Amino acid sequence: MSEIKAIIVDDEQHCIDALQTMLQKKCPEVTVLGGVNSVKEAKDLIEALQPDVVFLDVEMPHQNGFELLKLFDKITFDVIFTTAYEQYALKAIKFNALDYLLKPFSIKELQDAIQKCVSRRNGQSAEQHSPIEVFLQNMKTLHQTHKKIALPTINGLVFMPVQNIVRCESTGNYTRIFFTDKKNLMVSRPLKEFEELLTDVDFFRVHNSHLINLQQMQSYIQGEGGFALMSDGTQVEVSRRRKADFLKKVMQF
Repeated sequence: MSEIKAIIVDDEQHCIDALQTMLQKKCPEVTVLGGVNSVKEAKDLIEALQPDVVFLDVEMPHQNGFELLKLFDKITFDVIFTTAYEQYALKAIKFNALDYLLKPFSIKELQDAIQKCVSRRNGQSAEQHSPIEVFLQNMKTLHQTHKKIALPTINGLVFMPVQNIVRCESTGNYTRIFFTDKKNLMVSRPLKEFEELLTDVDFFRVHNSHLINLQQMQSYIQGEGGFALMSDGTQVEVSRRRKADFLKKVMQF
């Protein structure tokens, strides 16, 4: 395996030291070029040393890790986020299937993240958008029409505009996603995960088994719970216990 040049960005020096020690002992393919404690130092070091991967803390004083990435017109390096906070920031990261390590992380988790990074770099053509570039695009816009979601398949990742999703249907630990072009895709993630990712962009879970895109709903049919008529012609049942919240959401929408 060829050498992987890395930089560590973390406001806590002991975290930099600990990660560097782990990499030296357990990940010999990785060479740490340096570690810095601020966004400004990180930008200068990245531009000077051109690393292959940056281990990036999310929460830092003054400026966070996301703001560092916004300073680059073109992201030429991979990013492995490191954070102690499992909150909205991680939701955004998972939305694009990016790599992250939740502190404290194990050697195995570190090795797995590096391997995914290596595999992605080896298999990605110059024309493809990397997950980090898709993530940054999402960070720049507030409108659903510009958002994309990374869907894991057996062949890799499919990046799909959120506006093209009509509905998501639970099939156990998997989710079948239906698109505006009448095609569908089975994804190895539970529906609850898509609910967490998509609620903020006009999706609503109308039933234990169904998550719908309100942008793609054509009408609502009254009933005990009622039915949402979708743009693909399907009628999706609204559960009785979710009806009040659903109608409230629709009125706000």
